Amino acid sequence: MSIKAPSHLRSAWTLVEMMIAVGIFSISGLALATMFLFCARSFVTMSNYAVLDQKNRQAMDLVTREIRQATSFVNYTSNSTSRTLTLVNGDTPPSTVVYSFDANKQEMIRSNATAGTAQVLLTNCNLLNFSLYLRPPASNSFDYYYPVDTTMPNWTQEVKIVQLTWKTSMQICPTPNVNSEDVQTARIIIRKQQVLN
Repeated sequence: MSIKAPSHLRSAWTLVEMMIAVGIFSISGLALATMFLFCARSFVTMSNYAVLDQKNRQAMDLVTREIRQATSFVNYTSNSTSRTLTLVNGDTPPSTVVYSFDANKQEMIRSNATAGTAQVLLTNCNLLNFSLYLRPPASNSFDYYYPVDTTMPNWTQEVKIVQLTWKTSMQICPTPNVNSEDVQTARIIIRKQQVLN
């Protein structure tokens, strides 16, 4: 009589099964990594937008308040690399304030010429434009405002509206060619300025 040892079935992965498993794992891992990078970049973009919006809102509030309460305009210059707007604000006592933009430094600066102080309102500012407009004509048509001709005498007394447009941006690391941008624009009507007759 012979005793037969029980046979144990041995199971193992074949090379083909292993290659299929590694391929599926690689594809799903790549998809998950892509989704993670997209979500991380979106989160950074949204946080950049929030920071830009907060800084722009603070700067816009200050500039709007000061231009609205301006008693007179002193000067306005514009060229390819810089722009300045000089006004006398409505504070007590009044101060001469200069808003300037330097395209090379990408900064918007508020300088108080009377007190001799300066404050950087915006950094990473790619664009800043001031546009000056006249008071509405006698017909009181508010659909169109005529631009101010700064070569005319007494143009500083004719300014009634200042239009501001600026754009700020922040880079999303580590991709330098992707930016979060925030564009602000406002048309500010001056309340206090008096026309000299």
